[in-house]
Amino acid sequence: MITCTWTAEPGTARVTIAGDLEFATTGTLLRLVTDRLTRDVREVRLDCAELGFCDSSGLSELMKLHRVVTGAGARLHLDNRRPALERLLARTGTAAYLTGEARDSRARLDS
Repeated sequence: MITCTWTAEPGTARVTIAGDLEFATTGTLLRLVTDRLTRDVREVRLDCAELGFCDSSGLSELMKLHRVVTGAGARLHLDNRRPALERLLARTGTAAYLTGEARDSRARLDS
């Protein structure tokens, strides 16, 4: 089960994700953002603090979401990433693609 909550302020949309982003829940996050994303949104910030498990289907969902967000002229952020998500992004080399962050930027922030 997954719950995604959208809140917006001028220029920024925040999406809080709670639960597992996996095969059985794919589509939920993408539908929410696709349905609510407008040209006024310049940044989409996903709060991943309560994201549990993320499998390959969940990662695919994030990749699709990135295409939707950047296609609308906005930037995607993955905030409050837990260690398991951080490892998945590192192992697959997708952190820089999804967020535009340099590969070592998180490491520098943590030191």
